[in-house]
Amino acid sequence: MKHFPTLSALSLLLVIFVQPSLQASELVEKFGKMPLVQDVSISPDGETLAGTFHIDGKAVVMTAPFGQHETTALVSLKSSSDRIESVDWVNNKRLLINASRAKYIAGRFYRIHTMYAVNSDGSDLLEIRNQSTYKKAEDSRVAGLQSTHLLNDLAEDDEHVLVRAYDERDRGYAVFKVNVYDSKFSKVESAAGDRSGFVSDRKGNVVFSTVLDKQLLSIEFKPAPDQAWKKLKTIDLTGDIDFFPVGLSADGKAVLVNTDYKNNFNHLAYFDLATGEISAPVYQVEGHDISTTYSKAGKLIGYGFTKDFYEQVFIDSDQHEKNQQIKALMPDRHSYITSYSDDGKRVVIYSVKDNQPGRFLTLDFNTKKAAFWFSQYPHLEKTALPSVTSIAFTSRDGLPLQGYLTMPLQKEKAAPVILFPHGGPISRDSKSFDPFVQFFSAMGYAVLQVNFRGSAGFGTQFETAGYKQWGQKMQDDLMDALAAVSANPDLDTKRSCIVGASYGGYAALVASFRDSDKFQCFVSISGISDLTAMLRSDGANNDTRKAIQIATIGDYENDAKTLDAVSAIHHLDKIKKPLLLIHGVKDTRVPYKQSAELYSALKAKGIPVSYLEQEDGTHFFDTEQERTEAFAEMETFLKRYLPL
Repeated sequence: MKHFPTLSALSLLLVIFVQPSLQASELVEKFGKMPLVQDVSISPDGETLAGTFHIDGKAVVMTAPFGQHETTALVSLKSSSDRIESVDWVNNKRLLINASRAKYIAGRFYRIHTMYAVNSDGSDLLEIRNQSTYKKAEDSRVAGLQSTHLLNDLAEDDEHVLVRAYDERDRGYAVFKVNVYDSKFSKVESAAGDRSGFVSDRKGNVVFSTVLDKQLLSIEFKPAPDQAWKKLKTIDLTGDIDFFPVGLSADGKAVLVNTDYKNNFNHLAYFDLATGEISAPVYQVEGHDISTTYSKAGKLIGYGFTKDFYEQVFIDSDQHEKNQQIKALMPDRHSYITSYSDDGKRVVIYSVKDNQPGRFLTLDFNTKKAAFWFSQYPHLEKTALPSVTSIAFTSRDGLPLQGYLTMPLQKEKAAPVILFPHGGPISRDSKSFDPFVQFFSAMGYAVLQVNFRGSAGFGTQFETAGYKQWGQKMQDDLMDALAAVSANPDLDTKRSCIVGASYGGYAALVASFRDSDKFQCFVSISGISDLTAMLRSDGANNDTRKAIQIATIGDYENDAKTLDAVSAIHHLDKIKKPLLLIHGVKDTRVPYKQSAELYSALKAKGIPVSYLEQEDGTHFFDTEQERTEAFAEMETFLKRYLPL
């Protein structure tokens, strides 16, 4: 095993100063900004960095020489509702950029993904598009709806990649080999018969796939390109089993999978391609789900999971040693590698605290120097912000739960509380820096976050405890959290507002009629007001999605009464207190009509309701304009209905 100098020998070029808290008049401008940079990666030779920047209200892909700040713009998006989804290196000079746009189809918006190839200096921009399949683009009903996704960057081939792209002949996403310099497609594997979940080897041979029939997932293997698919195993996805292919074993005889098969937690195991058996856990984290994996040249080198912060574990000895040095370099922050050169000598580090923005740094193990590159929120670097405290409590039915409490720095008296449930609901809160939490705290409110049952990362039993509990036990957990902190003398829980986005917005709407006595006001961002209508919209034309809905949320055909009982649109007479709705018209996850129709119904009844409808808004605040508009609206609303 190689040994590297201790981190005391590495120089870190970063100085940050702190000043007193912001004045309230500055809050929206400061906290409403998008992150300056995200998704930073390094070229295989370690010479060039690439990242997605937000400049003058637009997302821009930029590159820079390693360790330098002089950037070159490659691609900029035209519409504010468009997004840069990913940036990947094909070789030392060529990048693949996946961008998405919102497209109105059959009564609602969907996201369509388009791939581009471009040189790292901005030259030779090319759309990766399967022209041979759509020769008569104007006559093809799906010509403008192609979505392309990277499957394998083919590390040993500098000119080609494997992608998944829609093929009208298959009515699915087939696998193609694509030349990144001329966009020529050659079909590798068909998607006919609902085949997906493809895994390929280093040479680009597709050897593994899955076939969905409603909730049944068939796992299939192809020994050679000219042979037929062989079914190895069938798994019922509604039986609470995760099964995500990660890659092939070194000998090619097994597929490494992230699964919770016969285990309460997601772990890494081998699926034997000859016997169809799933091995005992090969890598696991006690008490936590493994969420991500890291590979180099087709070999697994590590994995990641979240406790209070995101953590990495490396099984490669050299990488483990480097990771330990990085942790020692910044012991007061949580830091991990986001990208590394092929030889592992140069890396990009992401470093964050609960009360300080994330920063990207570069580290060269050859020169033993680390250097600050960019902060995600440079305008907040000199601002004193509060720390986040972990809390633990027990639900009314005895389930151990945890969450986080952020107190305002300035508290002359007990602080009103904003209960801030996360989205998903199969997601989770952590201690990592959150501009929303810090915005509310800077206003003077205490912020309470809860990992209620159904949240991700805490094991299968905890996640499935939330099945069919929308607006019921999951909602109870939120109320139990509020009760659990009520004894804190620094909190005034009798003066509270619930604010949430997506599922959190749904929870806020449920609270508006179910738990109205506990709050002074409610804010729903992209929330669901009619659960039955939402499930019907998502599941009516997709048998697999419908089967999973029935197992996890409910059956819109047979459980309508139960679903309506936890939907705000059916309880207008119980909603009495002020409500703020925020929704983007181009939301591709929750149709904006979920908020628009609720607003119209409440307004007709004379209930105090406000509605911010953002014409180019998506499910997320993708631009500074949408974000600052929403923050300004929330600031005005909270000052009026939850005054300090």
